Amino acid sequence: MKKVIVIAVIVALTIGVGGGVWLKTRLDAQAAAGVAQEQKQEQPKSKYDVGPADPAELLELVNAERQRVGVAPLEFDESVQRSAQLKANDMITKDYRQHIIPGLGDMYTQEMRYLIYQRAKCSHSSENYYTGAYHPKSDVFVSTSREAFNGWMSSKPHREAIQDPKYKKTGFGVSTNNTTLVAVQHFCQI
Repeated sequence: MKKVIVIAVIVALTIGVGGGVWLKTRLDAQAAAGVAQEQKQEQPKSKYDVGPADPAELLELVNAERQRVGVAPLEFDESVQRSAQLKANDMITKDYRQHIIPGLGDMYTQEMRYLIYQRAKCSHSSENYYTGAYHPKSDVFVSTSREAFNGWMSSKPHREAIQDPKYKKTGFGVSTNNTTLVAVQHFCQI
């Protein structure tokens, strides 16, 4: 009988000590995970990750990519900017998502063409556009500058335009309605 009691005491102590160590290890791991989660939430997002997309931020991201590949930065041009903004507004107003303007058969209206070729003195131009979700009351659904830039970079023709050393000037337009954000980039070759 004494052997049974001694064995029971040894088993109880072993389980108790082992269980205590296990419980302490478990609680320490949970506390560390909680601290890591709080730190993750406290770290501010980059300005590029807070929407909606912004023309100045897009220019910074595009020029950082051009620098990465050894290409001169694009110069911001007010006329090219106005053209890109007109296109973004037109895409939202007429609800289309393509380079060619429906019913016009061209990528640019007469005003856009004037701004690009007469005012900015471009010899050639091209366009990138990005369409994303927009919800004015929730950051969760707002398309950011980084999302637009990443969308362009994940498409070979759009990425090649961003990296093309022949382009010297650029402008960006951003337009939204209740559900959609459109970001347009116009490029200018002098």
